[in-house]
Amino acid sequence: MGYSIFDETMVDLTWPEIEKAVEQGAIILLPTGVIEEHGPHMGLGVDTYCSYLRCKMVRRNLEKKNIKTLIAPPFYWGINNVTGSFPGSFTVRKETMKNGLYDILASLKRWGITTVFNINWHGDHEHNFTILEAVKEARIDTGIRAYCVLDDYDAKRFGLTEREAHVIFWKNPRKTKLPSKRLEIHADMTETSVMTSYFPDEVKAEIARGLRPTNLTIDDLMVWRQGWGDAKKMTPLGYFGDPGRFDPAIGKQIMEEDARSLANLIEAFLNGTYKAPKILV
Repeated sequence: MGYSIFDETMVDLTWPEIEKAVEQGAIILLPTGVIEEHGPHMGLGVDTYCSYLRCKMVRRNLEKKNIKTLIAPPFYWGINNVTGSFPGSFTVRKETMKNGLYDILASLKRWGITTVFNINWHGDHEHNFTILEAVKEARIDTGIRAYCVLDDYDAKRFGLTEREAHVIFWKNPRKTKLPSKRLEIHADMTETSVMTSYFPDEVKAEIARGLRPTNLTIDDLMVWRQGWGDAKKMTPLGYFGDPGRFDPAIGKQIMEEDARSLANLIEAFLNGTYKAPKILV
């Protein structure tokens, strides 16, 4: 996947190359994540790697559609209220995060960039609301057309509707319905599969195979996701699901399907044919 999370981003371009891309009407993908514990089997960078990877794969799909696309440097100083008691889970103050994102968008606007899509990979409630607030304020103050891309599951979780001008809703078939039994949401089979497929050196596979599944419920999810509880008390090893079932082939399939779907969504939005998923109505 390249030498680092800067590979294939605008960081490796010269300023004349960026200027030329702006003149060609390039849109920007802004990946956001955090540095956060991900169980005893993965490092702290999972959310940052995955948001970067998703943007990288979406960009490749958009370029095939002749949509000029740049990726902003991945943003990873986010909020970890729920996992903050685990060593390694950095968190910043809400105003710090919001100001940082706002300033990134203001910089992009100053260079002549008009359209930005934020693609996030981190579920903390306050983290997501901070992104939403930063994007909304930057739109008002600078005039940049910035949008948060949220799947229908998170839209419902945050109490959003299709009426928010700064949000684009993506129908994610894997997360449309809450699972009825064991939850898979953090350092789980999905994240472990994705990381094993694309960043195998970041996964301790032998440890992952030996982890037993957690048996946390939807009620546990609501407490954990909204920041009312300490994840370390609910899941002492720092994972939420069944990472032992990881499969790199599944991880590859998930990311490829998501990238195609998100690229189609952005293309439809740019063409004026986007419609919010019916589940939000």
